[in-house]
Amino acid sequence: MPPKPGPLRPHEERRSYARRQPQEPPPGEPGLGDSFLIVTEGEVTERMYFEATREALQVNPVTVRVIHPACTDAEGLVRAAIQERDAAPQRRNRWEAGNRDVSRYDHVWVIFDTDVPARQAQLGPALQLASNEGIHIAHSTPSAEVWLLLHFRDRPGPLLDSAAAEHAVGDAWGQRYEKTAETFPKLWLALKPNISVAVNRAAQVRKYHQDADTPFPPNPSTQLDLLVRALDASVQQPLRILL
Repeated sequence: MPPKPGPLRPHEERRSYARRQPQEPPPGEPGLGDSFLIVTEGEVTERMYFEATREALQVNPVTVRVIHPACTDAEGLVRAAIQERDAAPQRRNRWEAGNRDVSRYDHVWVIFDTDVPARQAQLGPALQLASNEGIHIAHSTPSAEVWLLLHFRDRPGPLLDSAAAEHAVGDAWGQRYEKTAETFPKLWLALKPNISVAVNRAAQVRKYHQDADTPFPPNPSTQLDLLVRALDASVQQPLRILL
């Protein structure tokens, strides 16, 4: 049956937008084969998400290293990333024969939620330190669950706090959401087919806040899509997961 004439209906417009490739380049303009250090606040969800993304892109864990340090405060995470980045050349010199580490990381990313650092006035210093050190930040407001939610919904909010975001993920997924290693593999099966859609939805949310001049950090929002796009751009076209 031929489509009806006239403009697309709202749900058709959203589906079309979700599959459109964003125009802004990924931070750092990653090249093929570039190495990444990813430091996560979350011990389970964020770490396992990017380990699974690395596997989906068929990238060696040496090339894309995902770590969760002992600290969880925003500035401490940035300092942990600096320490890990600066230690790479020494490790490489020690282990060169075994090829178990990169000589340096081309891109360093730190992932954290803004709900606590914003309340405790830690967000500004962490962002300034990262900027001074050339480190990329992928923050989410109120929490990384906003990124997960965008795999299921085109509009994630409003979300009062991280607990509300976690509850929303469970509602959207249709199962009980828990930040555990046992839950994540089942959740990943639902997330993986929708990564491209989530990337574009996150960009749409960011543009909405920019147009609305929302106070920083805009709630809800996430920058995890930028890291996904950077990782995707670092592999050969046949291996890429973004549409």
